[in-house]
Amino acid sequence: MADGSGEIDLRALPKMVRWYSPAHLVSTGWRSVVSEIFGQYADQRIMQATIDGFAPEIMKMVVGRYNYSDLRQLGDGDKVWVDYIADLGDGFDSTYAMASLVSQPQIDIEGVGALPGAKMLIMGGDQVYPFPTRQAYRERFAMPYATALPPAPDGGWRRLLFVLPGNHDWYDGLSSFDHMFCKARFGHASENKIGGWLCPQHRSYFAIRLPHNWWIWGADIQLAQYLDAGQILYFEGIAQEMKAHPTEAPKLILCTAEPSWNYDKDEKLQGEDNLSTITKIATDAGARVAAVVAGDLHHYSRYESKETGTQFFTAGGGGAYFSPTHYLDDTRKVAWGDRKLELNLKCQIKDGKPTGKPSCWPSRSESRWLSLRTLAFPFSNYGYAVALGIIYWVMIWMFSTTPYNGKTVGETILHDPSFHWWPGIFMLAPLAAATNVILGIWCLALWVVLYGYADSAWGKKAKLLLGTLHWLAHIATMIALYYAVSYVSFYLVETAWPQAREVLENLDLRTTADVRELLRAIVIFPLIMIFIGGLVAGFVWGAYLTISCLMGLHCDQAFASMAIPDYKNFLRMKVEPNKLTIYSIGLRRTPRRWSWRKTKDTGLGAVAGPAIVPARPLRPSLIDGPVEIRVGALKRPPQGSGSAVV
Repeated sequence: MADGSGEIDLRALPKMVRWYSPAHLVSTGWRSVVSEIFGQYADQRIMQATIDGFAPEIMKMVVGRYNYSDLRQLGDGDKVWVDYIADLGDGFDSTYAMASLVSQPQIDIEGVGALPGAKMLIMGGDQVYPFPTRQAYRERFAMPYATALPPAPDGGWRRLLFVLPGNHDWYDGLSSFDHMFCKARFGHASENKIGGWLCPQHRSYFAIRLPHNWWIWGADIQLAQYLDAGQILYFEGIAQEMKAHPTEAPKLILCTAEPSWNYDKDEKLQGEDNLSTITKIATDAGARVAAVVAGDLHHYSRYESKETGTQFFTAGGGGAYFSPTHYLDDTRKVAWGDRKLELNLKCQIKDGKPTGKPSCWPSRSESRWLSLRTLAFPFSNYGYAVALGIIYWVMIWMFSTTPYNGKTVGETILHDPSFHWWPGIFMLAPLAAATNVILGIWCLALWVVLYGYADSAWGKKAKLLLGTLHWLAHIATMIALYYAVSYVSFYLVETAWPQAREVLENLDLRTTADVRELLRAIVIFPLIMIFIGGLVAGFVWGAYLTISCLMGLHCDQAFASMAIPDYKNFLRMKVEPNKLTIYSIGLRRTPRRWSWRKTKDTGLGAVAGPAIVPARPLRPSLIDGPVEIRVGALKRPPQGSGSAVV
């Protein structure tokens, strides 16, 4: 973001998204509903394919669009370097730190040495948060990447950029994504530059041809629903082109927006499995799939299949809040053509040797320690805590004013000496909810919301138990707060009343007991309940998330509430004739807002380098590997129906 002079205003740069902001939650719910409908009935991918057409001569041109098989185009000797990054476009600090790393001419990694900068960057989804407006793309994506890699001195591009849409890119039906990245479809490929990055895409999916019959496929799964017919025809045409190579068998790196091997949810919404469908197209053409790469989960992990030799990477560390790793299973199964493969997480490589430990970063133990930060939920999400405080106050007000034995519930609890909190409150609370219909509706609505919020990973019974326990915790806290806040408000009235009485008398107002009670009940009690009691309510919510996350539930919601900008990662891939080497590069801590500096003028102009640099050099490290995948070791599972390969 720039000030009036065109200079970048560091103070105005986007911060991490606050996912528990009440305004954001309302907007998210609405946009999610709209996107589901819009994505179903106005599929942008169909329009993209229709503009090209489906005639055989056109399809031949379409499948040959991204042909970089000549080593002189992207090669470094007999090698080609390609970067992969996903889940960016959140806060400026983390997004720009990663943009700076992938833009450098080379990066030095301890134990590996200097790795040259890749001439091609693949973005794996969710280029912007929280919603894909054009302004959000400019501020949270385009500005950081154009600043990190400005155009060449002649105004031309320096590197290629290919982009896959994630679920957040789909929230407006892919409209803003299409405008930002797919201008080549309208004959503007040479003009579609973001700083020094050239984006030659025509559609939201692509197949890139590299030397030695290596290919990179990027599939658009449209909110995890299905591969459209135009996309399937496209990849089937690509498969025929791969198979037609005269001397070398096809080798494939597959990019998808979601690591389906990490999810238990049923993704066969249209009667098919996306990953299985796309891999079957490739393997039927004789392709060996070296790696499957995805984002969506904002951490690093790697599974391997001993059956095929294929490596499954999750690398969603491009800038979004960090997601935990401690809930990952040691083994998973994934649909692969008409079979299932068993995947193993315990495949970590360190100093070139397998360790037998889980290949995830950070480690599970460190991830668990980080989850304890969720206990500070009300301080990092104060607006949400205040919203909970308002709900508490409204429900307690209805509870305390419910008639009971000629009095109100509040008068009975606070002033009746014959009332005993134990076990009287456990009888009085449900009685009040049953007597006061509106209060009963509020209690039921709160339970429905908390049940819907509960994690369903352990099944419906566990979901029911989680939602009910969470609900009971809030109900108990409301009643406890009613006691505490009531007595505090009485004390404050007794203390402040002499001063208040004097003010009221000067204003010629009646200073009766009714006015005194009005001051306590209408002013002091709600203020304490909403703004201070809200902190307690927020702590209950944070404690629920913390305990759940330690058990492997609600982990994404827990870490989203913290918006941790650290533990970022990307993949640097070295493609050789018969080998693929993948360097998993992590950045443990990203610079904070006060650590960025504007580049001093060297007399070479703004195009000489990035306009913003960190006060201290970034310190990337190798977090796994390097992972060497030799083509000769890759296998295709036998065809035919079958169950899991073990």
